[in-house]
Amino acid sequence: MSDNVRGAHWIRAALQVNPYAYQGKTAPSTTFASERDYNKALLDECENLGISLIAVTDHWCVDTAKELITAANTRGVVALPGFEANSSEGIHLLVIFEEGTKATTVNAAIGACGVEPSSRNGTTGDSFRQILEKMTAKGALVIPAHVNVPNSGMLTGRSGQPLVEMVKNPSLHVLAITPGQPDGTDQAKIVKGTKPYDRKHPLAIIHADDVTHPDQLKTVGASTWFKVSGSRAESLKLAVRTPETRVALSDPTGQPRASIRQISWTGGFLDGVTLPISSDLTTLIGGRGTGKSTVVESLRYALGLTPIGEDATRDHKAIVEKVLRSGTIVKVEVEAVSPTPHRYTIERIVPNPPVVRDASGTATNQRPEDVAGPVEVFGQHELAELASSPERVAEMLRRFAGGNGVDPQYQEVREKLADNRKQLQRGESSFATLQNELADIPRLEEQVEQYKKTDVAARLEALQRLAKEESLFKEGGQRVSAVAEVIQSLGDSELETTLLALYDGVEDSPRHETLERVSAATSKLAARLKELAGEARKAITEAESAISGAQEEWESSVQDQRDGHAEVLRKLHDEGLEPDKYLDTSKALDALKAKQPRLARQVEKLERLKKDRDSLLGQLASQEREQVEALHDAVRAANAATGCVVVVQPIAAPDRSNITEVIIKHTTGPRPQMMAAVAADDFSPRSFVKAVRSGDAELAKLGIKGAQAANLRAAGEPLLRRVSRINGRSRP
Repeated sequence: MSDNVRGAHWIRAALQVNPYAYQGKTAPSTTFASERDYNKALLDECENLGISLIAVTDHWCVDTAKELITAANTRGVVALPGFEANSSEGIHLLVIFEEGTKATTVNAAIGACGVEPSSRNGTTGDSFRQILEKMTAKGALVIPAHVNVPNSGMLTGRSGQPLVEMVKNPSLHVLAITPGQPDGTDQAKIVKGTKPYDRKHPLAIIHADDVTHPDQLKTVGASTWFKVSGSRAESLKLAVRTPETRVALSDPTGQPRASIRQISWTGGFLDGVTLPISSDLTTLIGGRGTGKSTVVESLRYALGLTPIGEDATRDHKAIVEKVLRSGTIVKVEVEAVSPTPHRYTIERIVPNPPVVRDASGTATNQRPEDVAGPVEVFGQHELAELASSPERVAEMLRRFAGGNGVDPQYQEVREKLADNRKQLQRGESSFATLQNELADIPRLEEQVEQYKKTDVAARLEALQRLAKEESLFKEGGQRVSAVAEVIQSLGDSELETTLLALYDGVEDSPRHETLERVSAATSKLAARLKELAGEARKAITEAESAISGAQEEWESSVQDQRDGHAEVLRKLHDEGLEPDKYLDTSKALDALKAKQPRLARQVEKLERLKKDRDSLLGQLASQEREQVEALHDAVRAANAATGCVVVVQPIAAPDRSNITEVIIKHTTGPRPQMMAAVAADDFSPRSFVKAVRSGDAELAKLGIKGAQAANLRAAGEPLLRRVSRINGRSRP
């Protein structure tokens, strides 16, 4: 039977299925009235469990398998002929031949084992070694069955050198173990291949227990998965010679996933070529100039993937431009499984973007990743480049573990920290400016006091009161303007457009009444915000009008006083008492005192921002810890997946250039002590920041003293806030 699946793929096989005529305590005839009923029930269960290959084996007999083999072929299940043998040592062996092997050929093989065909169960033939080597020479796959089950198991009742010789026989490639039974003699050593059972090639361990009833197919020990290019005995023989990647005791296929079926080219270096791709393809191997790189980069180009390494990116662009060339059409056929099985073609014409077409050839709005899922493509030179870059290896590992390399929550916290830092800088700058302005109050008060010792203050007291009252109108206007700036975004037209945008799929949904509540909620919010913006603007206008009206009324009421004060000012000038200087000083003093309440609000704002920053830093540390744990999990998964052939070990990030750049930007003078502290194996950005804030004693513990410690302290919070948000994650 030929397979419809191209390339190597996993199949499930039961290799010790007994025919209806099998004799014994659990003979099928004790449960089923006819061979036809038994065969149908057995094959129904094979179809239900996904068992696509069986070996039909009876004790020293193949003639009894004819009807089951015929029925299996009719149902699309490959059935291999064979027999069960008993060696002179009493060891039970399965001897399996290629599909279509004639019964006369199998009977001749039984005779070659020293037994007449159709001999009764329990008849012994030649020795273990003779049967193994003779049948292997005839092209059969020979499997010692249920090796850990007394008395016919190979690993029971035998030990020492005789067992060593059996295990190390070069014709032996596989052992069938029965799960749930105690281990046989030295079973763990034999499975691991440790001395004295060491072999050039490892033994494949499979499950192939007796099946005399359809229900037994469900048991753990009844079947095994093999990765083969075809459902044939020859493919099984190849699989058991490379068991690490081609034999599995449990389902290795996992959840159904999208698969790339083939790639083809129209134009360019591979014009007219169509390359079928196995669902388990992981590597392309071939000689120089055979087109491996073109295939790899074509796949990457069609799927819209970007290489990780810089050199690989340059190579990718060069192949697209010089090998594929403008106008070449690359098509990748994809078989998707979610939400329903569907066939798509991803088509990309150089240099245009990729287009996803459905089975009818119609262009869709989907992207390659929507139908193909997460795909990783690497060239050999790219892997060599990545191996020298710990950061890129870490990125590759995260992608291997299922991550896309970007944690939205982590990025959000970092963005909030950056925004918080900017707000703190602006707040501290405003605070410092206000402090500097208010610092002038004592000087101005002293000058005013000097004038009060003369009669200038008394003579200008009323005028001074007018100046103080006038400053209130300016302060009130500034406060209203500040509010106007804050609420300006409330009536932003873009915000309204976003809230009122239509939602797709609401009308067509059977739950549209529920979904419409979402649209109603955002529409109501837009209307309310617009209403509030209008009310706020009206309130601001009213406030401005009230202040303006009060100022006009005040101006009118004090006009006579001002006219009288003008005469007083002229007399004071004539007397050389500088009334203008006194008035300007008093006015400046009053203006500064009017600003004093702002200082307390600035302090409150800065405290709140600092508290928010501490909270964000805590979130960042927690997320970085989770990322480190995820990286360790990815490392363990990668090591396990390669059978520890490739070993990745996480270490603290060796590249501190991002931290040294920040320090250099914010400090002056020599920095060798700072750089040495940053380069230390146990360096932590958080500990470094804490030490700078704590003072010289803590900095000295890091080896930073004297002028360099003073420079760090002088750099202050702008430096420390940048360092505190730099992560210290592990890298492989």
